[in-house]
Amino acid sequence: MDRRILLFSPILAVLLLAPLILGGCRGGATPYPTATPYPTYTLYPTYTPPPTVLSSLQSNVLLSEVIPWQEAGAYIGREGTVQGRVIATHNTGKVVFLNFSPDYAHTFKAVIFPEDWGKFPRPPEELFYGRLVRITGLIQEYRGAPEIIIREPAQIEIVGETACPTCPPCPTQGLQLITPTSTPRATSIPQPVSPTPTHTASSISLKVIPAEEAADHIGQEATVEGTVVATYNSGRAVFLNFHKDYRHHFKVVIFPQAWPLFPRPPEELYLHQRVRVTGRIKEYRGAPEIIVESPEQITILGGE
Repeated sequence: MDRRILLFSPILAVLLLAPLILGGCRGGATPYPTATPYPTYTLYPTYTPPPTVLSSLQSNVLLSEVIPWQEAGAYIGREGTVQGRVIATHNTGKVVFLNFSPDYAHTFKAVIFPEDWGKFPRPPEELFYGRLVRITGLIQEYRGAPEIIIREPAQIEIVGETACPTCPPCPTQGLQLITPTSTPRATSIPQPVSPTPTHTASSISLKVIPAEEAADHIGQEATVEGTVVATYNSGRAVFLNFHKDYRHHFKVVIFPQAWPLFPRPPEELYLHQRVRVTGRIKEYRGAPEIIVESPEQITILGGE
């Protein structure tokens, strides 16, 4: 045999078998890939409210507090429940006001607009007159004074006829109501709270001042006593004069919006009567005066 054939036979065999060996590897099963572990589970982060939410929750604590009407101005822009006695009401035809102080222009009041009047069983100016109430809502500022707008009857609650347990006695607490022989408001005006025999340090005690000395107490809350010697209705105001020289001596002024609150025209009701008038003594054109906005401010002691 030719040596060249013998020499190349092993090489030829390798060349012939190589495709078969390599082809078998390519056509075989692909090994299963190495498993990748499922990523470690991360717990959902604990929720932390932002600062604005926390402050909002803190401010809502006011909803559980009762705010004396005298302090409502400190809560402007916040929800709250304000308590006090409605000492005067007024229906202008465009709005009903529930007032808690003779100085209504600068102190807390409740406001009810005409579209909500029908939601109440009786006119609001009659229903809440003289009542101790709690009013809940947004305390807003209007012309420098705090107020709450009442949209629903559920916002106002009559809490009874006893003195407010969480606030100092109101300035008009204990004043006597005028009790004429007949009055259209007799069924809607409760009897006033009688003053307690002893006063605590927080009680407001108003001394009685003779009308002749009223000028010495300008700017003070006081009760002035004297006899109404003359009255005058100018069409813009009723004047109760305590001296013939009315220009330079103490007088009482009652504006038209308060006239319907009295059982008779004030210029007739108080003429020649000895009275006590409670309110803030102001000076107008050099003479002292008290502006009266509700009958509770005047007590008739008797005629001449």
